Amino acid sequence: MPLDLHVFRTLSDNAGALLHDPATGACAAVDVPDAGQVMTAATAKGWTISEIFVTHAHADHTQGVAELKRATGATVCGPADAANSAPLDRIIGEGEVVFLGGDGFEIWHTPGHSEGHLSFVSRSAKLALVGDVVFVMGCGRVQPGRMAAMWTSLSRLMLLPGDIRLLGGHDYTLSNARFAAAMEPANAALTARLAQAEAAKASGRFWALTTVAEEAATNPFFRAGEGALGAAVGLVGAPAGDVFAALREAKNRF
Repeated sequence: MPLDLHVFRTLSDNAGALLHDPATGACAAVDVPDAGQVMTAATAKGWTISEIFVTHAHADHTQGVAELKRATGATVCGPADAANSAPLDRIIGEGEVVFLGGDGFEIWHTPGHSEGHLSFVSRSAKLALVGDVVFVMGCGRVQPGRMAAMWTSLSRLMLLPGDIRLLGGHDYTLSNARFAAAMEPANAALTARLAQAEAAKASGRFWALTTVAEEAATNPFFRAGEGALGAAVGLVGAPAGDVFAALREAKNRF
């Protein structure tokens, strides 16, 4: 049976997420911005949290982990550099596999936003938990001096099959869409998605889930190899990694 996925708003714009295996009853919380909100969401679904998956060490993703672990007894796994902010039972890294029910999540080291950042990739569930590396039509801020690492992480995720769902850690969708449209105004798919983002914001819809194919069509950071994006930042013919870095700096100022 496929995993159930419930995504909801926590704090102001963080993504709360619960993964549930109907066959075994196992349930994983993906990062814990606010323990109370995550527990309320699990109770409403009738799910019992047994696992906590931590993508990276930043406080807005780990500050509720200890409280949630105390309340549920859940087993916590995450990167080594999150050990100071979350009570990890298992430190995981590149090449390992974490299971929820019958679905295995490959652990990919995807640095750039934070040094130890991990993505949890399940081809069977067609889902990648990408934390703050990828957002809908955007990507996370980059650590100083780590643009090349972030580009490598993004490039790896971009090679996943188009139907793989990407769950990001925040809903910055409207601001990302506006920036993307400013960089590539002739992209019809992007124009349509900007209208969807405006409608989602107006209706209060939380939007942190996308697909590789949708991002390949509309995310300027995924599209850094396209000539229009190079032209937008004055780098026609430059390597895609250089265009990405210029786009990310432009987004910082947008």
